[in-house]
Amino acid sequence: METAEVRSQYTASQVLDASVDGIGRLQFILDLGQSGALHNKLHIDTGSLNYKRQVSVYAAPSLLSHGSSGWSLLTDKGYIFKFTDPQTTFSTDSGEVAYPQSSSRYLRVVVESGPEGALSLVSGSVYRYEISSAKEETETLPADVLQEKETQTTEVIVDLGAGNIPTHRLTLSLEEEGNFSRTAYLFGSADAKTWTRIGQGHLSQINTQRFTGGNSAIEYPESTYRFYKVSIQNFDDVPLTVANHVEVTHIIRTVVFEATPQKAYTLYYGNPKAFTPRYDLSRYFEYLETTSLPEATLGSERENSEYIVPAGSVVPFTERNKLLLNVTLAFLCLLIAMFVGWYIWRHVRHNASAGIVPPVMPSVLPQTPTSASAPQSTTTPQPAITSSPQPIPPPVVPPQHTEVPRQ
Repeated sequence: METAEVRSQYTASQVLDASVDGIGRLQFILDLGQSGALHNKLHIDTGSLNYKRQVSVYAAPSLLSHGSSGWSLLTDKGYIFKFTDPQTTFSTDSGEVAYPQSSSRYLRVVVESGPEGALSLVSGSVYRYEISSAKEETETLPADVLQEKETQTTEVIVDLGAGNIPTHRLTLSLEEEGNFSRTAYLFGSADAKTWTRIGQGHLSQINTQRFTGGNSAIEYPESTYRFYKVSIQNFDDVPLTVANHVEVTHIIRTVVFEATPQKAYTLYYGNPKAFTPRYDLSRYFEYLETTSLPEATLGSERENSEYIVPAGSVVPFTERNKLLLNVTLAFLCLLIAMFVGWYIWRHVRHNASAGIVPPVMPSVLPQTPTSASAPQSTTTPQPAITSSPQPIPPPVVPPQHTEVPRQ
């Protein structure tokens, strides 16, 4: 599989003669240590927070002063910026400047002045930056533009028509003539309902006497969503005028394989569980000149008749028949209750037919009150007889003598 490949080789360098001239330009010299090493890109790191500056890069085989006419211009189209929002702590920047490939040992870098004042240099780095032969393709698609007054944003929504299409850049068409600088957030979605934030950028257009430049594209990690939404933060400024179409960029991928002329091959796709094959070709692919290879043409698409759909996971019987399980448990509970009730009824009936009377607990009878003159007797309790209950005799009342008065 041939895709875009980025190679970045760092070249050690030393910063010399860093200074700020009378008009606020930051200038410094980078010493690469030796001549002959190829390089085509540098990165400027500053300690300043908000700025937009143009950059010029010069080259020389020997060390010269800043004002020398021996410097050769490599580019004066460099552009660096940094934007920091103190309220949301959002920050975005770009400090890279590309120039034609050079083998010079010394580079002179001039950062133009700006209204924010002179920049403070932290470091400067030199690279050799290469991109493989993979190509990009840009497609223009219609988009819906919505002005949201409540959130003070401009939303641009684009539908790719299908998912699983890898993209990595989205470019807006801004129909503005004045100067502006806005933060933009990028979201992706599979159904245009649930959105996931996947990137952010800074849209700007500056045209002044000191600086001219702008940016209308948002770079993001390669994604395969069907829907994309750009939310431009207008705040209290007039909403931007955005055209109802956007440009979506993706990398063209090619499949390179060994083939015999006049022979047909079949390309299979769509199996997410397929493993990656390993061939010798992958180990010497980087030494091939792929731009001159013959291109194969695709035939008609058809179903794979030999494909067998894998069996799904086995679902337990109890999970597949939850209603039957609940009815069975209820029936078993009812059956157990009926058995317990029948057992109790049978036990009571058996005792009644055998003449077995349940034992009666002895009760305490109240004592019969006696006259004050009658002595109270102490009765020793006797052991209870449990064979059968006996009737309790009524208490014996001692006879009382009545005296008849004499006549």
